[in-house]
Amino acid sequence: MIITQKKNVPRKALVNKYLPVNYKDIFECIIENTPIITADDIQVAFWTVNPKWLKNLYRIRNTLVKPFGLKGDENKNAEEIERCIREATDYGLMSVPDKSENETVLCLSDKHLSAHLSVYIESEGNRQIINVITLVKFHNWLGCAYFYAICPFHHIVVRKMLKYAIKTCIGKDIRI
Repeated sequence: MIITQKKNVPRKALVNKYLPVNYKDIFECIIENTPIITADDIQVAFWTVNPKWLKNLYRIRNTLVKPFGLKGDENKNAEEIERCIREATDYGLMSVPDKSENETVLCLSDKHLSAHLSVYIESEGNRQIINVITLVKFHNWLGCAYFYAICPFHHIVVRKMLKYAIKTCIGKDIRI
C-alpha cells in the first residue's frame, strides 16, 4: 500500500537540509520479500521508464507552460538521466546534490521554483520502507500558481510512478 502522510521527514534523511519549504509531502510504501532496491534504482525508474499516459501528460504540461518561459523535458535522454542520478552529476534542469547509501536527493530548479525529490529507504529484515519526499520552494508568484495548479496531478503521478518504479526494479507486479 502506498500511503500519503502528513509526517515529518525522517531525521536521518539528507533532504532535511533543504527545509523549510513552501510545500512538503511524503509517500511511503512498504514492500516485503522482494529483491533489495536502492534509492538510485527508484529514482532512475521514476525518470526514465514512463508509461504512455505519463508521457502524454508531460507533453500537455510542456505545451501549457511554454508561453510562461518555463522549461520542459521534451528531449530527455534516459542514459544521461541514469548517469546523472547514479554518478551525482547534472543533466538539464536536474542535479543530484546529495546521496547516501539509502537516499538519493534530486533537485529540479527553474526560475519559478525549486523542487527536491528524495527517495529514502529504510530496511528492516525482509522489509523495505520506501519514502518519496517532495519539497518545493517557490521563487515567485508564478511558482506558487504553477505548483498549486499541478498539485492534484502531482499526487496521482507520484503514487502511480512509485508503484511503477518498484515493479520495474523488482521485475514483477506487486500489490500495493
